[in-house]
Amino acid sequence: MQITVYGATGTFGARLVDQLRERGHTVIAAHRGSGVDTYNGNGVAEAAEGSDVLVDCVNRMTMKGRQAVDFFSHSSRSIALAAAEQPGTSVACLSIAFRPEVGESKLLGYYQGKAVQERIYRRIVPEERLLIFRSAQWFELVDAMTISAGPLCFVPKVRVQALAAAEAARMMAEAIDVGETGTIEVAGPEISDFATIARRLNAHRAKATGTKSPQVIGIPLPGPASRDGLIPPSPRLSDVTLDDWLRTY
Repeated sequence: MQITVYGATGTFGARLVDQLRERGHTVIAAHRGSGVDTYNGNGVAEAAEGSDVLVDCVNRMTMKGRQAVDFFSHSSRSIALAAAEQPGTSVACLSIAFRPEVGESKLLGYYQGKAVQERIYRRIVPEERLLIFRSAQWFELVDAMTISAGPLCFVPKVRVQALAAAEAARMMAEAIDVGETGTIEVAGPEISDFATIARRLNAHRAKATGTKSPQVIGIPLPGPASRDGLIPPSPRLSDVTLDDWLRTY
């Protein structure tokens, strides 16, 4: 198949491109550096020409609800409309694992944006040609969630069933390869929280470099994210644990 991957140079997109090419697919790597901007629609339809599947891996990290909704609504609509112009073209959307109460929380604006993204795809793309791939959070996101202040690191104490980004990309590539549709959720084999993962990651780095590990302080978040709001109820599981990932870090 020919597959267009939007957001092809990101943490996830780059890994997915490699996985799809290893399976023998022709991949069009679409990103802003190649002249494709899904937010304003520039180059989106051109990048889609001739492709059997359009994959949305475009992301913007923000917890501001208005910004998240604005970005994901514009971006997803431009990809969905490009698919609609090509009869038979399917769409695979990388989403994130969260329960409905999280998508409605005003404290977690990013998830409001992802909820809108999913609704737009379901409204425009026929269900028999749509895959919503909901991944639990990745180990690689811990650094982005960390605020450092001298010897201290502040990390949200959010319950997650995290997995390696490479594993999520492998599992999505497998689903695309066999033409799966519907909603798929994937997660790691262990339930933990970002603060605990950050402590393990910092200890690993300190041991490798002979330095002192900073003190990690978990900051509890109110609302559903502090409970099971980000834990998918019945996901497909990766076998790669945090220890496994750290050994290859």
